[in-house]
Amino acid sequence: YILLAFATRGWMAFPIMVLLASGGIGMPALQAMLSRQMDEERQGQLQGSLAALTSLTSIVGPLLFTAIY
Repeated sequence: YILLAFATRGWMAFPIMVLLASGGIGMPALQAMLSRQMDEERQGQLQGSLAALTSLTSIVGPLLFTAIY
């Protein structure tokens, strides 16, 4: 998102959006890698922790970076 702050023309947002869309691939890959590292008994705890962190960052991130835009 920080690249959008430096886009001086409207057309510059479109290539940045492609990068942002491809970034959505990272979370499922991270979940899969971490899932393989945990025991079966702790899978729920892992996935719950990841969901909590994702929710927390989706709240805190915009609040912190609003000043950039």
